[in-house]
Amino acid sequence: MRYYPINLDLRGKSCLVIGGGGVALRKVKRLLECGACVKIVAKRLTEGIKALIKEGKIEYLGSEYKKEFLEGKSLVIGATNDQVLNAKVSEDAHKLNILCNIVDQPKRCSFILPSVVVRGDLIIAISTSGKSPALAKKIRLDLENSFGDEYAIFLEIMGRVREKILKGINRQPLRKQLFEKVVNSDILIWLKDKEFSKVDTYLKKTLGEGFGLKDLGFSLKNG
Repeated sequence: MRYYPINLDLRGKSCLVIGGGGVALRKVKRLLECGACVKIVAKRLTEGIKALIKEGKIEYLGSEYKKEFLEGKSLVIGATNDQVLNAKVSEDAHKLNILCNIVDQPKRCSFILPSVVVRGDLIIAISTSGKSPALAKKIRLDLENSFGDEYAIFLEIMGRVREKILKGINRQPLRKQLFEKVVNSDILIWLKDKEFSKVDTYLKKTLGEGFGLKDLGFSLKNG
């Protein structure tokens, strides 16, 4: 295994994207979803990127890349068709020990971006170590059919259940037993079928009266 799997916390971190096309827009949107502060350099901008700049969601640094733009950055993504520029960005970032990704050029990257399935806080990452993005995409599409929105709701429930159990139960063996009972239950099926009353009943029966959906901050109507 060449690459070390990792999830980065980019909240409030300054990130630089070089390029203004459709690929750059996708990278920018994902960074914004993660709470990053995004700055962009590009000669041409898509309407989507122009809109983000106008709304103040990202900062436009101009059309020409400068090494100084890397100062204070946690991460840089190069998404241009200019191979000379891509090589320059990669070289500059490596010298400064800044995480760098050049789209579709693994050899110029210090990290590569996996294909991902996102369901709320559930993130399933698929990587072929850069050998076949097409296969990674196929696997992602297969997984998207297997993991629906019910997983996002279930994970939110589990997060609140876990927090409450950790505060109220000191015995680790009992905690583990309760977590496994919930995870191995039919809750995912009930959530998918919108049978929230069954979820509510099971949680109360298994964990206690204080663990109903309403107690956890959920509505029986919308989960």
